[in-house]
Amino acid sequence: MVKRRKPFRPRCRYCRTNQFIIPIIYAREFTKELLEKEEAGELKLGAAFVAFDRPNWHCRKCGWEFLR
Repeated sequence: MVKRRKPFRPRCRYCRTNQFIIPIIYAREFTKELLEKEEAGELKLGAAFVAFDRPNWHCRKCGWEFLR
C-alpha cells in the first residue's frame, strides 16, 4: 500500500491555517468540470490571462489572495 501525501497548501497570513486555502485557476475558457469545482468550493476561477504577479491562492475564511 502506497501512502499518498496531501497536496501542498500554504498557510493564510491572517488566519494562520491552511484549512481554508484553495487554488486560483486562470484560463481563457472554463470547462464544466472547473465550474462545478468552483461551485463546490474546491477552487476559485480567475481572469482570462495570467500575469507573473497575479495571486494563485485564496483563503475562503478571510478572502485574502496571495502569491506563493
